[in-house]
Amino acid sequence: MASQPRAHKTVGEDYLAGAKQVSHTFPFPAKAVWAALLDGDAWTEWLPITKVTWTSPKPFGVGTTRTVEVGAARIEEAFFAWEEGKRMAFRFAASTLPVSAAVEDYRVIETVTGCELRWAGRASAIVPLGFLVTQQLAGGIKAGLPKLEALIKSEPARFGL
Repeated sequence: MASQPRAHKTVGEDYLAGAKQVSHTFPFPAKAVWAALLDGDAWTEWLPITKVTWTSPKPFGVGTTRTVEVGAARIEEAFFAWEEGKRMAFRFAASTLPVSAAVEDYRVIETVTGCELRWAGRASAIVPLGFLVTQQLAGGIKAGLPKLEALIKSEPARFGL
């Protein structure tokens, strides 16, 4: 039986200072990438995530919650920033991971040829674990974004194209 999620420190916008950064350019309009970010099942197709459950009703916004499962690990997320079609940022409210705090920030920016997704993330834990978790998050996103591009390309109607 998996352990119960443990509450983390409440952090927000200020915690993003010094966060690890990753970006990827997509040949699609921002609305397609945003649609993929709202699709809980899509997350399991481009990241090593087992399940995503939005635990708040639509419309999503500041205060929205969701639960993410990565194998036996469980993460309860609380969104502290939301700009529809452009930005979503959340903190780990509780998890079974050995961290004391964590945030992720996703920004989708229109470009002349499509859009760019900019990710920032940071985790804290006992030294050096916080650094390692942050590196693992960033590495997973960096490896996953080309997979997200391929997913959108393979199922354009699913993502509003």
